[in-house]
Amino acid sequence: MKKSNYSKLTFLGLMILFLLSGNIYAQEENVVTGRVFPAGMQSPMRDVAVQIEGDASSTVLTDGNGNFRIEVQSFPVDLVFTKEFYKQEVITVNKSADITVYLSAAGVETNDYGQEVGVRVSLNPESRDGILMLSSNDKRFKYWFDNRIYFDGAFYVGDNTYQGVTHEIGNGVNIRRMRFAMKAIIWGHWGGEIDFDFGNNAVDIKDAYIRYIGNNWQIKAGNFREPFSMETMTTSRYITFMERPYPTEQAPSRHLGIAYKTYTNHIFVEGGVFSSNIANDLIRDQNKSKGTNAGWSVTARFAWAPIKKDKEVLHFGIAGSYRTPKIQEIGDPINSFRYGENAETEINRKKYIDTDWMEDCQTKILFGTEIAYAIKNFRVQGEYILTRIQKDKNEVPDGEDKVKMGGFYVMGAWLISNGDYYYNMAEAEFSQIDFRENKKGAFEVALRYSYMDANTFKDGSNIPYIQGGSGETYTLGLSYYFNYNVKLMLNYAYVNHDRWADGKGKFKTYDVNEQGEDITPAGKGGIDFSTIQARILIAF
Repeated sequence: MKKSNYSKLTFLGLMILFLLSGNIYAQEENVVTGRVFPAGMQSPMRDVAVQIEGDASSTVLTDGNGNFRIEVQSFPVDLVFTKEFYKQEVITVNKSADITVYLSAAGVETNDYGQEVGVRVSLNPESRDGILMLSSNDKRFKYWFDNRIYFDGAFYVGDNTYQGVTHEIGNGVNIRRMRFAMKAIIWGHWGGEIDFDFGNNAVDIKDAYIRYIGNNWQIKAGNFREPFSMETMTTSRYITFMERPYPTEQAPSRHLGIAYKTYTNHIFVEGGVFSSNIANDLIRDQNKSKGTNAGWSVTARFAWAPIKKDKEVLHFGIAGSYRTPKIQEIGDPINSFRYGENAETEINRKKYIDTDWMEDCQTKILFGTEIAYAIKNFRVQGEYILTRIQKDKNEVPDGEDKVKMGGFYVMGAWLISNGDYYYNMAEAEFSQIDFRENKKGAFEVALRYSYMDANTFKDGSNIPYIQGGSGETYTLGLSYYFNYNVKLMLNYAYVNHDRWADGKGKFKTYDVNEQGEDITPAGKGGIDFSTIQARILIAF
C-alpha cells in the first residue's frame, strides 16, 4: 500500500473515532443522575417517579438506594418527582449533573396532640428468623417484636414421709411465660424497650428502658437486669434447661438504674448503679410516712474470651455487687434481705430453701465467677456465686451478725444434630444456636448439677441460726429445636434437700432435744423428690 493511501486511511479512522467519542460525550452530556430522600432525612426513597415535564414516556423510577438516571434532549429542563403521600416537586436542571432531591409530605398531618408531623419515614416490613421487623432503608429506624409463650407441665415423684407426715406435691400445667415486648431504634442511636409478662395469671413489668447506642458501647437507663451471672443475663428463650439453677437466685434481678457497657472482640465490661424495683407503692408510702430511702446497689460484670473464633470460644467472667437493703413489696420488712427459690420448677411453687426475711441488715456483697467453653456443637459451663450479709451488731445476738451462703452449678450440652453453639460477645453469653441446615431441626442433650447452701452456723452449734437449708439437683435435659422460633423441652430432675430446707418450718423433717441439739437420725430428714417437666416454646 502506498504511503499516501495509508495516511488517508489513518486520518479517516481518527475522524470516525472522534465523531463516535463526540456522540458518546454528547449522550453523557444529556444525562441527569441523582438520589431522592424524604425531607430532613437520609433514608433513600425507592419507586419515586422521575420524568421530563410533559413527557410521560420519559418516566424512570428510583432504585432501592434512591438513585435515578434520566436522559434529556436539551437544557434547561424541568424534571418532575412524584410519589404517593408526598408533594410533587419540579426541579429545573440547567446542565448535566448529579443532584439530590428532598420530597416533603403531602398536606398537613398532625399527631394526637395537634402537632404537625414534620418527618415521615418509609418502613420495610420483613420477618427475620420469624421475628417481625420494620426498618428504614438506612437502618436508622427499626421496630421489632420480642414475644414469647411457654406452656409447661410437670409431674412429681417421691415418697417423703417423716414421723407419719407425708409431703405431697401436686402435678399440673401452666403458662409459664407470656411475654409481650416491643423494641425500637430511632434516629440511628437512640433505642428503647417495653416488656410485659402475663404468665402465671399476673401482669409483671420486666424491661422498660431507654438507651443510647454507640460503636461497641451503650448507656442504658430504666428498669432492667443488673449485670451479674451469665446464666441470669441469658434470656429465658436461650437457656438450656427449663429453669435456672438454685444458686443463680442469689444474683440480683431487675431494678431501676443506669448502666454503661462496652466490648471488643475479646473483652466485655458492664457496670451500673441501681435503686429499687419498678412500680412499687411501698416505696412511695415509706418515703411519705418515714422518709425511708429506696436503697441502692453498685453492680458490675467483666468477661474475657481469650479464644474467640467462629466455632470455638473460651469464656472467663467475674461479677460483683455491693448492696444496701432495698424497699421490697408491700408488707415486707425494711432493712432486710432474703433468699428463697423454687426447686428449679415453677409448677411446684413451694420454696424449700428459704431464709425468710433476715431483718436488721446493713449491707450485702455478692461475688460470682464464670467459666465456659464451646467448640462447634459441644459446650460446658459453670458458675460459683457467694453472698455475704452484714447485720447490725446492736440488734442481733452476739456472734450472729454475719450471714453467708453460696452455691455453684456445672453443666454440659451437646447438639446432637444440625446445630452449633453461638457466643455473643456483645452480651458475653450464648444465644440463639446456629443451624447448619435451615430446613431441619436440631436435637440437644444436656446434664447439670447444681448445689446451694443457705445455712449459717454459729461456732459450736450443729443447728444453723439462719436455717435457709441446702440442696442439690441433678438434671437431664432433652430438647428439639424445630426452627429458630419453636422449641420442645423435656427435663428430668432429682432434688436432694437437707433437713433444714423445710420452707421456713412448713415442712419440718428434723428433731431436736431439750438442749436444742439436732438428733435427727443419719440419712433421715429432708424432702427429696423427682420432677419430670416439659415445655413447648414459641418466640415471635
